[in-house]
Amino acid sequence: MKILVLTDLEGVAGVVDFEQTYAEGKYYERAKELLTEEVNACCEGCLIKGVKEIFVIDGHGPGGIVPEKIHKEVKLFHGRPVPLFWFFDYNWDGVILLAHHSMNGTENGNLNHTYSSKSIVNMWLNGEKIGEIGIEIFLAGWFGIPVILITGDEAATKEAEKYVPNIEKAIVKWGITRTSAISLSPEKSREIIKEKTVKAIERIKEIKPVKIERECEIIVEYLSTSDAFIRSKREGFELIEPTKVRVKGKNFIDVFSKFFS
Repeated sequence: MKILVLTDLEGVAGVVDFEQTYAEGKYYERAKELLTEEVNACCEGCLIKGVKEIFVIDGHGPGGIVPEKIHKEVKLFHGRPVPLFWFFDYNWDGVILLAHHSMNGTENGNLNHTYSSKSIVNMWLNGEKIGEIGIEIFLAGWFGIPVILITGDEAATKEAEKYVPNIEKAIVKWGITRTSAISLSPEKSREIIKEKTVKAIERIKEIKPVKIERECEIIVEYLSTSDAFIRSKREGFELIEPTKVRVKGKNFIDVFSKFFS
């Protein structure tokens, strides 16, 4: 069995403020250590269930994993740029979304944002607001891969559940505001992540991929009119309001490729 683990940094227990997630932040390096240990707990769960290949993608923009502390049985992708399809097109048996956050504007969503906490206000796919969790679930689904587990705060796990109702969830904190939360201890969080990883792999055949094959459109609202204007000059993009752009595709992977290339 082969499992892909896609990480972020905002969903880690003990990480509650953007100062911990920006490269210039005072506590950034400590936050990376906390994430790395959560990844290792997930990997231990994979190994208990006999997973032969664990491939971890460091999905946090400036990096969120400490390579010298990662589990010895892991293959780690880190650095930028990332391939267009984020290695999802490599015939994995399941995907785990680790340390994820909810989309921008989510009530009680700790560190909620949609791709950029500094420039993007909202994103819609076919008229429905969507964040990174939904996009990643549909990307995995396009390649026939189920997303079997999500870890993060309660709001992030509820967001994933909208797309995959029977997904396994490891809740490690509860958002109070965008920059405050109640966290479990790092040690307890790792125990839960390990346990839920084991359970997710045991249930892997029950959790189905989610695929969109019909025509799609993505609309993105930027904070700045300048960002929207610059984006609208790319081929296939349309400026529909001073801060909003739209791109259309014949199916999900077509519109994904246009927007993220």
